[in-house]
Amino acid sequence: MNKKKLIVIWPYRFRDFDWQRFELEYLSQHVEVHVHELIDALTPEFAAAYANQSEHRSVKRFSSLEEWRREFKKISKDAIIFSHVKPTNLKSALVCFITRRSGADLIGFSTGGVPNYASAGLVKDVIYQKVLRSVFHFLRRNLFSFFAPREILVGGSEEEYRVRRDFPKGVLIIAGSSSDFSQALVKKSATNRENISVFLDTGFPGFLRDELLTGSKEEVEPTQWYPNLLKLFDQIDRALGIQTVIAIHPKHIGRDHSPLFGDRSTLGGQTPEMVAKCSLVIATNSTSISYAIAFEKPLILVTCDAIEESKQRKKLEIRNCGIETGAKIFNIDREHTEQELRDALVIDHAKRELYKRKYLTSRTDGKPNYQVLLDEVINAAD
Repeated sequence: MNKKKLIVIWPYRFRDFDWQRFELEYLSQHVEVHVHELIDALTPEFAAAYANQSEHRSVKRFSSLEEWRREFKKISKDAIIFSHVKPTNLKSALVCFITRRSGADLIGFSTGGVPNYASAGLVKDVIYQKVLRSVFHFLRRNLFSFFAPREILVGGSEEEYRVRRDFPKGVLIIAGSSSDFSQALVKKSATNRENISVFLDTGFPGFLRDELLTGSKEEVEPTQWYPNLLKLFDQIDRALGIQTVIAIHPKHIGRDHSPLFGDRSTLGGQTPEMVAKCSLVIATNSTSISYAIAFEKPLILVTCDAIEESKQRKKLEIRNCGIETGAKIFNIDREHTEQELRDALVIDHAKRELYKRKYLTSRTDGKPNYQVLLDEVINAAD
């Protein structure tokens, strides 16, 4: 008996990291997986942000939408489609229209995983901004109904709220988890503790990142970040008797990090395993903070004067992560005592539980996403 086809439509560079975080190794035991990568057709300028790509035989890359449309038409009959494309411009809207019009079972994803710049209420809209925002979401909800998937996997109450706000009423919500949190559920057994702290690197500000996609300019120079960040790592290591290692961001696996972190150990593709066995997690703002919550690890957040003085949203995102998780924020341009570092190891379990429900999972049964999708989408379509 032939397996049902699953087509994963991905608008960016698809990496081995994505194969793992979407749990395709588990799904591929039940369905025939086809990954359609569209970065060269949609946003070729964003490709420079990636240092690696998957060479898995299931991944196909398309340089034009016409090339993709022909391939999609050949294999989409009776398929299930997992689409990560949103109608943000004409090209992406066309992709959404083609997938919706195909008649295949179309599943969207809204799994978040971290507070945004406005999540904790630090940004206050004036009346006219609230009105404009309400009008925008009304138009988006109704005008985009022709592009919307029929079902959406969500992780956390904040994502449920956004889906109900931005999508037509007929869209069905599938309760799931953020990708990182689901990965933590899959790897829950790997919890041997080691005397290390893990810094969750985002590539900021040493490498090209999402500003290639948004057109924004990085306002913080590497010289304003790395020297004092390394000094803080040294202080943490001495005060707590541990060794700080760097979890490389998946986009930048394959790049030389020694100009940024010197001789400190840098590891890529092992973030959940590293966090599962560490004694402390250090971060700015990152969805991989999910691992610190899932594995119940102490968390401290770091910022600097240049971030706090910039107009970028990063400073608010760091503050919101601190408010929502209860983690202490350390400015690397300030002096900190050993006692302050030790005090920061205390976990606010009540805040963490709320954070988990708001940003990480909509489930109470501990099912990872692949099992949810098998039970509620793939097997239900048979």
